[in-house]
Amino acid sequence: MNVFRSLVAFFAFAAILAGGLFRPELASAQFRVGSGVTAGFEDESLQSNRSSDQEPGLRENEGDGTALEGHLSPDEGVPFEVRPFGSNLFSGNFVAERDDGLNADYIVATGDRVVVQTWGAVEINEMMVVDGQGNIFLPEVGPVKLAGRPNNQLTSVVKDALRRVYRDSFGVYTNLLSAQPVGVYVTGFVNNPGRYAGLPTDSVLYFLDRADGIDPDLGSFRQLRVLRGTEVRTVIDLYDFLLMGELPEVQFQDGDTILVGPRGPVVELAGSVARPALIEMVGPIFVGSDVVAVVPESALATEVTLTGIRDRKPFNASFTLEAFQSFPLKAGDIVEFRDDGAADKILVRIQGEFQGPSVLAVKRGTRLLDLLNYVPINPELSDVRSIHILRESVRESQKQSLSDSLFRLERTTLLALSQSVGESSIRQTEADLVRAFVERARDVEPQGRVVTTVNGQQQNILLEDRDTIVVPRSTSVVEVTGEVLLAQAILYQPDTTAEDYIFKAGGYSERADEGNLIIIHASGEIGRGLEDTIRPGDKIIVMPDIDEKSLQHGLDVAQIISRIAISAGIFIGL
Repeated sequence: MNVFRSLVAFFAFAAILAGGLFRPELASAQFRVGSGVTAGFEDESLQSNRSSDQEPGLRENEGDGTALEGHLSPDEGVPFEVRPFGSNLFSGNFVAERDDGLNADYIVATGDRVVVQTWGAVEINEMMVVDGQGNIFLPEVGPVKLAGRPNNQLTSVVKDALRRVYRDSFGVYTNLLSAQPVGVYVTGFVNNPGRYAGLPTDSVLYFLDRADGIDPDLGSFRQLRVLRGTEVRTVIDLYDFLLMGELPEVQFQDGDTILVGPRGPVVELAGSVARPALIEMVGPIFVGSDVVAVVPESALATEVTLTGIRDRKPFNASFTLEAFQSFPLKAGDIVEFRDDGAADKILVRIQGEFQGPSVLAVKRGTRLLDLLNYVPINPELSDVRSIHILRESVRESQKQSLSDSLFRLERTTLLALSQSVGESSIRQTEADLVRAFVERARDVEPQGRVVTTVNGQQQNILLEDRDTIVVPRSTSVVEVTGEVLLAQAILYQPDTTAEDYIFKAGGYSERADEGNLIIIHASGEIGRGLEDTIRPGDKIIVMPDIDEKSLQHGLDVAQIISRIAISAGIFIGL
């Protein structure tokens, strides 16, 4: 029997792994990344060996600190590779989308095809090819040089040539049909060096894309040269394109070369940035402001930590952002931006029955009653005794707690062992029922209610950033929901008990756990049982009766249903 149970447990666990239900991020595990940094999944945070309460300005510690060897994805909690800034530029988009190259500024070259049509004193209707000397040949006129002329000047050049023979009693129309393809060499530190065909007006990005882009480990995104023979036609810094959309216009000729130089010194960017990246610097000398210029959002940081090597020894230093701007950097440095500082003001929202703005920026340290003194409230329209707070930090904690409970319920249900084929069928039905319940429960968003009254008196509690102060509207109804026959809002009547309201809602349903109530008062306070005093604006939720004999994990389900009712104020049945 023990062997049988072991085999059943093994196959159940394998099914969970195949179905994607196993969540390693909830496992209790720790691992080390680099030196002095420990990542633990239990607290979902990185614990740094650097203190965060040091004085602002430059703070140096030349100890045994070493650079981080890897990073953790903030979404997945797993190591990921830090890529060069701009490495996602070449993904085939520049090759897939291109024009015909026949813009007004295109410079005519040998091999281009031009249609010349004239009428009046002279009639010509021919398609001509620009020859090796850059000319087309007009009857009775001779060679006319077009090579080197922009497309928008072709008509005037042909007309001037015809005027040497004919009087001004004719019309001219020219049309550049197609540009002569060119072959451009792409070499240096690219993924696939070679000679690639394109149009003279194709951009440098097109030819680089044809070569599968710049080698992210060896190539430079800031030192690209376009060569015509031994002459350097232009030098390109792709950071100008990435940050400002600026790209030099180059009209290529057959045999031109795009040369990608070796990657320059790089600085790794981490911390409070959109995504960690390797930033390539230009020149042998560069300072912190050069990094901030590449990633402007880093200017919102308040603290900077620098890790690197100085005088052949490990080097760690912390700066204010202002001090960092002028500090000289070295290749291989790791720059971590942090927004450790607290803002002088916080944002507080107000909702419900009041007058005035709904969002207020108040000084950090402001308290509830101090702020309410400046909010116009009509006591005839507002239930001032039931004012409470919705707090974002509480909401996030409730959401995480609910998610953990749902995961444990789903896991234990699917791992339940069966002693017979009949019992296995029952367990499968239960698992389907629980899975459907879990899917609906995961969509629930807790409110994060904070009760601010004690014995009917508002407390002057400290406000937090993103708090929402709820000023309930005065109402004369009581809402009854959950396991009742007719969930509805009922007119409030003094001295009416919770059970009276339940019978006015049609009474208990067959699935109700009679007497098991959750009463959510307008102030956010929670009451349980029939003896609780009902006030206007309250919500009565009748809980279901879940029999553990018919549902193996009924107690867990009942606890989650209660948790949802208390945190979100809604009822979700099984």
